[in-house]
Amino acid sequence: MTVLRFRHSNVGNYTLNLIHGGVVGALLEHAAIMHLLIETEIAVVPKIINLSIDFLRPVRGADAFARGTVIRQGRLVANVRAEVWQDDPAKPLAAAHAHFLLK
Repeated sequence: MTVLRFRHSNVGNYTLNLIHGGVVGALLEHAAIMHLLIETEIAVVPKIINLSIDFLRPVRGADAFARGTVIRQGRLVANVRAEVWQDDPAKPLAAAHAHFLLK
């Protein structure tokens, strides 16, 4: 699990106190890479091929949490899904699908 601690510099909408979408995207990418490094036997940081993000709900100005799941891993490419939540892991605020080049 990856944690994004709240900082005012991460707020994109000060009126509604919402985290910027770019920060949420970076959190998802980071969670996917970290999960891939921990769960597999690769020795170097994988290179991202593509990243698709679904913004499902606004991310409030508070701590956010992310986790990754390896969907499929081959010799050269891995497919990882990552989700962001704040209060309830069963209610994701954003999700991403990423493909990584392993070699």
